[in-house]
Amino acid sequence: MRHSGPKIHSTAEKLKLAIDAHRQGRLDEAEKIYRAVLKTQPSNPDALHFFGVLLHQRGRSSEAIARIERALRMNPQYLDARMNLGNIYKETGDMAKAAAIYRKVLALEPEHAGAYNNLGVVLRKTGDLEESVRMLQTALSLAPDNADFLHNLGNSYQDQNEIQKAAEVYLQSIALKPKQKDAYESLWQMWHLKGQFDAAAEVLGKWLEVDPGSPIAKHYLSASIGADIPERASDAYIQQTFDGFAASFDEVLQRLDYRAPELTAQAVAEIFPEAQNRLFVLDAGCGTGLCGVYLKPYARQLIGVDLSPAMLHKAQGRDLYDELAEAELVEYIGRYAAAFDLIVSADTLCYFGELRPFFGAAGKALKAGGCLVFTLEKIEDGERRDFKLNHHGRYSHDSDYVTQALEACGLTLLSRRTVVLRMERGEPVAGLLVTATVK
Repeated sequence: MRHSGPKIHSTAEKLKLAIDAHRQGRLDEAEKIYRAVLKTQPSNPDALHFFGVLLHQRGRSSEAIARIERALRMNPQYLDARMNLGNIYKETGDMAKAAAIYRKVLALEPEHAGAYNNLGVVLRKTGDLEESVRMLQTALSLAPDNADFLHNLGNSYQDQNEIQKAAEVYLQSIALKPKQKDAYESLWQMWHLKGQFDAAAEVLGKWLEVDPGSPIAKHYLSASIGADIPERASDAYIQQTFDGFAASFDEVLQRLDYRAPELTAQAVAEIFPEAQNRLFVLDAGCGTGLCGVYLKPYARQLIGVDLSPAMLHKAQGRDLYDELAEAELVEYIGRYAAAFDLIVSADTLCYFGELRPFFGAAGKALKAGGCLVFTLEKIEDGERRDFKLNHHGRYSHDSDYVTQALEACGLTLLSRRTVVLRMERGEPVAGLLVTATVK
């Protein structure tokens, strides 16, 4: 009896499998199928487009742009590909190119609501607030029940200092999509920055009424009212916050003159004057891998660990790490005993209040003579407490508490100095750059 072999999928069926895997976050599987399709059909516009999107998610944005531009040469009317090309430029900080692409979409399709919306978002980032508002209003005239468009309009009104208008459209957005986080978060932040603390707390209370399990609302409410302060931010808060932030993370931090990776690199260089690719190194809270480029020259093996899968996908695109792990820091570090020569944690422990669980795990995971390098946000002088959860959701710490906690966990302080970690709303954020060792 003759048996038939496995069913051979058509190109369309293969692409559907790849897109389904892509949407479900199975990026390795999706990439394998996209590459297989492109091997037999190098100019397939759909495969080029979706593979480009995946490459961008993995931090390989230049390759992504090249793939999508090729798809558009094959099919200049491919509006979804053109929109995603604009999105990549937007997320990588090239607002002029992003705006030009969205305008091209509108020239091809004058009633493309999404292009008006995205153009409005880009114009807000470039400071063209009046045109931003006009574009977003046009988007809403075409899609009046789009909660995301309303939220974006609220952001532009807020930047214009049109506070009442902003509040009105945020509330309209919330009415359309009651469990969303973005409009609640923007409305809460607006009232808080304006000193309307009761109104800010009321927003968080209403948010929790419709979504009692929201980790972000719970965390911000604790920060706002100063009660039920958790010892550290929850895993769910970290994942939701940074998964949503991953696409634009590097671009946003560049605008903030973000210095934590460079500062930790300077501290590492002071401890290890020569980079000889001989250390077993852990990047604890690696995010998109901004520290990896500094740590790689020291590493015989470089491991990155983070809770956010979206951030890890971006880190993977840097091709710096021997291993990337999705895990909670203390739990992951606790798997090792006397293993690491160096653990670096840049701008991650600001999501911990109580530091001793992390220090204890790090102390056991480091070899004798191994070093821990990390940054923290510094609590304001005169505040007599070990740590504080600030309204923005991050913790700041007292210098003396840090030293005492290190010593309690068997670590010896090598250096501790005050630094500027970044700029925020035009003001420097004071931090601590700390190095410690295991004797």
